[in-house]
Amino acid sequence: ADARQGSFKARGPNGVVAGKTGPNGTVVRGRGRVQNADGSVTQRSGGAFQGTNGSSGKRASSTTVSPDGSVSRSGEAYVSGTNGSASSAGAFQRDADGNWSGSRSTTATNNNTGNSYSGSTAIDPATGKPVHSGTCTDASGAVIPCR
Repeated sequence: ADARQGSFKARGPNGVVAGKTGPNGTVVRGRGRVQNADGSVTQRSGGAFQGTNGSSGKRASSTTVSPDGSVSRSGEAYVSGTNGSASSAGAFQRDADGNWSGSRSTTATNNNTGNSYSGSTAIDPATGKPVHSGTCTDASGAVIPCR
């Protein structure tokens, strides 16, 4: 372990974690890697912050690679503050033959106007191309143009 005033860092056989506190807030992050019983390798990482102004956020991800070449990955993030909030989460998979699929969803809200966005993107299995859909609404829930 390594420590300085207001911060820390620790390493272990499978990863590291670190954090710091200062005049604007606190942050922590970590990452690690493990060999699984089936021979695959999984790596995970994440982080979070808390601002003195009331803002906060976090993120996390996980990736697994198998001996046959298949891969899976997932991740998510969230942030919130005085002006609004946003979140996003998604995942993708690729099999040993190279076929892949995945999707991501995102939402955001503006606290000042009450307007919000909700959308998603997915891979069309027939074409392999991304397909997006999204909707914006005002504070009353009425659909408005996304700009």
